Amino acid sequence: MGSTPFCYSINPSPSKLDFTRTHVFSPVAKQFYLDFSSFTGKSGGGLRKRRTLVGVKAAATALVGEEEKRETATENKKKKPRVLVAGGGIGGLVFALTAKKKGFDVLVFEKDLSAIRGEGQYRGPIQIQSNALAALEAIDIAVAEEVMEAGCITGDRINGLVDGVSGTWYVKFDTFTPAASRGLPVTRVISRMTLQQILARAVGEEVIRNESNVVDFEDSGDKVTVVLENGQRYDGDLLVGADGIWSKVRNNLFGRSEATYSGYTCYTGIADFVPADIESVGYRVFLGHKQYFVSSDVGGGKMQWYAFHEEVAGGADAPNGMKKRLFDIFEGWCDNVMDLLQATEEEAILRRDIYDRSPSFTWGKGRVTLLGDSIHAMQPNMGQGGCMAIEDSFQLGLELEEAWKQSVETNTPVDVVSSLKRYEESRRLRVAIIHGMARMAAIMASTYKAYLGVGLGPLSFLTKFRVPHPGRVGGRFFIDIAMPLMLNWVLGGNSEKLEGRPPSCRLTDKADDRLREWFEDDEALERTINGEWYLIPHGNECSVSETLRLTKDEDQPCIVGSEPDQDFPGAHIVIPSPQVSKMHARVIYKDGAFFLMDLRSEHGTYLTDNEGGKYRITPNFPARFRPSDIIEFGSDKKAAFRVKVIRTTPKLTRRDEKSDGKLLQAA
Repeated sequence: MGSTPFCYSINPSPSKLDFTRTHVFSPVAKQFYLDFSSFTGKSGGGLRKRRTLVGVKAAATALVGEEEKRETATENKKKKPRVLVAGGGIGGLVFALTAKKKGFDVLVFEKDLSAIRGEGQYRGPIQIQSNALAALEAIDIAVAEEVMEAGCITGDRINGLVDGVSGTWYVKFDTFTPAASRGLPVTRVISRMTLQQILARAVGEEVIRNESNVVDFEDSGDKVTVVLENGQRYDGDLLVGADGIWSKVRNNLFGRSEATYSGYTCYTGIADFVPADIESVGYRVFLGHKQYFVSSDVGGGKMQWYAFHEEVAGGADAPNGMKKRLFDIFEGWCDNVMDLLQATEEEAILRRDIYDRSPSFTWGKGRVTLLGDSIHAMQPNMGQGGCMAIEDSFQLGLELEEAWKQSVETNTPVDVVSSLKRYEESRRLRVAIIHGMARMAAIMASTYKAYLGVGLGPLSFLTKFRVPHPGRVGGRFFIDIAMPLMLNWVLGGNSEKLEGRPPSCRLTDKADDRLREWFEDDEALERTINGEWYLIPHGNECSVSETLRLTKDEDQPCIVGSEPDQDFPGAHIVIPSPQVSKMHARVIYKDGAFFLMDLRSEHGTYLTDNEGGKYRITPNFPARFRPSDIIEFGSDKKAAFRVKVIRTTPKLTRRDEKSDGKLLQAA
């Protein structure tokens, strides 16, 4: 896009009259012209008249100058300061929208708009939590409504931490109550591309300059000039650096500094996959030792996941080797993790090292300040990186508007520098605390140890005794107390500052009536699982090749045996195996759960739960089994099955000889 070298000036010269305007002269000025046109007489009288005339002329000139100053001041009052924004990401666009809504003249410089157009690498969805949605409502209610309509609500379901290996719940998060009790929107997940498109449309294409990479700036005290990579220069009253963690504006402000490596690399992907408990669970964080895994519903039949692994920065994978490496890293983890990895195409997996920047006491200098990741880039563990940028945008717009009002009331220039300082002071503490929470969350997620012996090298044999690790017990006690307080402050702690938004929830932001029961009762949560139940052959020694489907019919129990018994009503599962009795066991479905009853078989029926505990089922006594449990009919492992719940009927299930009986599944 073509541009003049200087596209704007905030200092029009007042030294000359602008004759392109219509000026109304004062009465004294009119007298001056009358005296001048009627001047006649002798030299002495002419001298006196000339002296008088010169005095009148000087007075008239002074009055005209004052009139011009008043006119210039009036003109300046009508025109708000011009705001320059470096970076057209989420933070930059939200602030541009904020400034535009308040009547400021805005220009956004973005080096590459391909993300907004849907080109390039797809970075996946972003979580917009209640605090950020409320700030967006205060900025522009129509845009907020569009964002919330396009997003997938996750805050109305169970979210929390689970054991990565067993898949059992460690701590559940209630993100609904802190929002609903304060009249805030419920947390959503939305595609970054969709969000940026919504924001870009609201800001307007005339405001955004594409292929405009800000590489430098000059602050002269009364204005700031940005310098683009192509040499173009633009003037404005202030510059906001929203150009991300590797910000050039930051480098020019404070000098080049290195970001802090978190110690973790992150794989991420989007899978066409719908978990069986999608109606009751929004997102999970799967805990492990030096690694952890995050999954979240993003709507449209898709799940987003992040896999974090502790290692040095700068690593690379072999061509088409990311998926294989992930299977190696998370080998032995629960089905929730392995199913998502299996359902993700290799081409859909991205990898990046995780960096952040330590909180700073100084966010800017003079007429230049920073916003979002450019000043407080944080790890993604709290889901608050983009949310903090949105809060920054609201607060900065508020301070600039207050400075403008003050200048109008006092008839003085807008004090841009002081407004930027107030913005920084109001944001520093909250941002620093949440930044620290994000770091702490990473430490907690990756140092989790379920049992004594985990991570102890030679003493790892202790894990077979299944003794709960003291840190796991103590950590849960602490989190149970601290988590509700933390969520209340993070999600609702900024709400009292948000002027101009309706103090009420959307009617559509309604949680299931059973939500409280799900928090308190794991069995009630398990009963929300909605899918087809299968017994899938398990282990290399298993002689059965067929996948068995269980029926949800309380009136038709299923008999498992070596041959069908025509005298017994109901369904029959025939397993031709040496240790399977003619009538070996009965499968019963009752109140949304499956139970297994051994019918006094000769070799017994065994159940291994998802934590690795194995026991023989008491004859004629129903034992409940759950997804991921291992059922063995007999003790020779030739009729061993893994319980699996699949949302839709699988197109293919087969044993994978290379991965010790793991299943390849397309669902």
